[in-house]
Amino acid sequence: MTERTTPLERYARILEVLVSCPKGISLSQIAQSIGVQASSAHRLVNALGEIGFVDRLPDSKSYVLGARMQRLCTLAVAPPSVIAMVEPELFQIVREFSETAYLTQFTGTTVESIATAVPDGGEMAYVQPGRAMPLHAAASAKAILAHQSPDLVRELLRGPLAPYTEKTMTDLQTIMKELQTVRTEGIAICDNELDPGVLSYAVPVQGADGTVKYAIGISGFAQRMKTKPVAQIRASLLRASRSLAAKIQQAPPVIA
Repeated sequence: MTERTTPLERYARILEVLVSCPKGISLSQIAQSIGVQASSAHRLVNALGEIGFVDRLPDSKSYVLGARMQRLCTLAVAPPSVIAMVEPELFQIVREFSETAYLTQFTGTTVESIATAVPDGGEMAYVQPGRAMPLHAAASAKAILAHQSPDLVRELLRGPLAPYTEKTMTDLQTIMKELQTVRTEGIAICDNELDPGVLSYAVPVQGADGTVKYAIGISGFAQRMKTKPVAQIRASLLRASRSLAAKIQQAPPVIA
């Protein structure tokens, strides 16, 4: 690197280095990789950390790509075809129930919302694209985790779980039992567990091989949602899920 290298270029180089080192890299290694002094690397890394682009691994001196940057990368590489495929299904749910419908994606470690459809006018619960869904509390995360291996679920839910409301489940064994119920019944529920006063339902989107990478959900204010028949909601979500699964299976591998 030369003295003419701009700070913006250095930030970009740090992110490129972190992408290539998913298990983490030390500050001195970052400095060496981008050709700056350790003090400069420390300042640059701290700046990226303040906006969520870089995280420091717990009990370690290693740094990894931050949660916010990972969300941006997830959205950037989420197959545009999947988002385009699901939009008609989401808008159909909105027309049927006048509530927010959304699609989430499992990255292997997190569940992120990648597509949303909302009704026109009135108060609504809004699921922002790019939002990380708490694995132990969100309906769509439960719908996905219910179809992952128990060992992976325990690994993902390791450590203290945040109590977002008084109804949030934070005991691992209780959560594991609920996930078994979700797997059996085919629908997950988040009733005031994440956002106070909000009720959400979600179902998994199963691939041809039985794996689950996506979930389709509906969310609205609990007082209003509880007037809608659960059986009707379940049927509508399952219909959308099967339709999306079929579209993904039929799509060419390069865009599926």
